[in-house]
Amino acid sequence: MNIKKHYNNTFRDALRHKIKHITNHVFSRSDLTQDHSNKEQLKLNRALRVLMDEGVIIKIAHGLFAKAEPMTFPDKKIKAVLTEPFEAIATEALDKLGVKWELGRAIRDYNEGRTTQIPAIFSVRLKSRYRGSVSAEGRKLNFEGGINAR
Repeated sequence: MNIKKHYNNTFRDALRHKIKHITNHVFSRSDLTQDHSNKEQLKLNRALRVLMDEGVIIKIAHGLFAKAEPMTFPDKKIKAVLTEPFEAIATEALDKLGVKWELGRAIRDYNEGRTTQIPAIFSVRLKSRYRGSVSAEGRKLNFEGGINAR
């Protein structure tokens, strides 16, 4: 038995256990480890890549991941599916990043009863600067007013 392979599986199992017991649906790398040494970060990178390939997690933004469930297809491909709706995951990700936001104009109009047209695209208006993107399952969070809006 290869000891190194066994150690990596043990680290991955511990990581899988931590992810399972995180109460939020969105988590960052710093939620998984407190050691920021180069060796620990490389080990974490490899383990996260394997967990993404297995469909346990999905990368949604730079340094942010969301819990997922693997879904198998007849041709033996594994696809990850979010455990919560994309809208909930995206807004939780913005909160985790510390970005101030509010719902987009079309969604606000619908919620306030000014229109009966259901918004087709989920969008948010940023109140603070954010230059990244949030995406998962082929969907991308749209920002009203651009990424530098205040």
